[in-house]
Amino acid sequence: MGNKKFRVAAGHYHLFHRVAPAVAMAKGYFAQEGLEVEIGATGTDVKSAQALARDEIDIVIDLKTPVALQAKDRGEDLFLIGGFLNTYPGILVGAKGIRSVRDLKGKKIGLREPNGVGLTMSSMIVKKAGLEPDGDVIFIAHTGASSFRSIAPRLESGEIQARIAHKAYADDFKRAGYPILADLEEYLPNGYQLRAIAAKGSFLDKNQEAVVGFLRGTIRAYRFMKNPANHPEMMAIIQRSDLEFEEDMDQGMWEEEYPLIPAIPADASINVVGLQIILDEEKLARRVSPTLTVDRIVRPEYVKTASANL
Repeated sequence: MGNKKFRVAAGHYHLFHRVAPAVAMAKGYFAQEGLEVEIGATGTDVKSAQALARDEIDIVIDLKTPVALQAKDRGEDLFLIGGFLNTYPGILVGAKGIRSVRDLKGKKIGLREPNGVGLTMSSMIVKKAGLEPDGDVIFIAHTGASSFRSIAPRLESGEIQARIAHKAYADDFKRAGYPILADLEEYLPNGYQLRAIAAKGSFLDKNQEAVVGFLRGTIRAYRFMKNPANHPEMMAIIQRSDLEFEEDMDQGMWEEEYPLIPAIPADASINVVGLQIILDEEKLARRVSPTLTVDRIVRPEYVKTASANL
């Protein structure tokens, strides 16, 4: 019997979202499971959910969990089977002279893209400070990468007065005199299930062993990425692949460990507590019904089997 073929896609255009399957292919992890994996990108999370529903792809490797919850609430046959970003190691940095989040009333908060994690996290911080994201602050999209080198000039020029940055650059901002207004790991000590691996229930039922194999290969790739000693080889894999740095990327972020790699779970598990936080937010915003529960969308048995067999 020939290899099982899986059509896999990321929704997001960021290179980082496709590194794990690229590593798994290059290292032979998928081949050792009898899998041929085709990696694509749909362009947005909504398009990923739609492509999954239409059977145009088999697995989404980075589906934004609010999109998944909303699809499930509509009755779609969608399940989360593994984690990708189980927390967000980020900080909200302010311009010089900004002393607190409340000082941002009437000010501009930068985002990388209009509807990405930066908006989600910034809105959460603003609301906890007693401000309304829709009205009390102004969000400005397309303000570059989440690095010190990209953000500091925009704060200095007055283009924006605050921006979510990767926590890895906290000391750089402090030394330059920019205040850290919020630490997301303090706001969310139990994590926050931002993105997850998703598939249709009908696909899972027909391909149980192959799905476990795919997750086993993914876990091996995650662990490879999380080992700093493998960084040069990972970069060589990226450079040999068809992956490209996006135009707004600060390529210096890849010189050492990429700042979001610590947020990847080494066992590809789903952070159920972090997912419940997002579900509660979706219910409060009335984007999903009050009756939706986490156990209706999570199928952890595949990743548990994959992790146990390693």
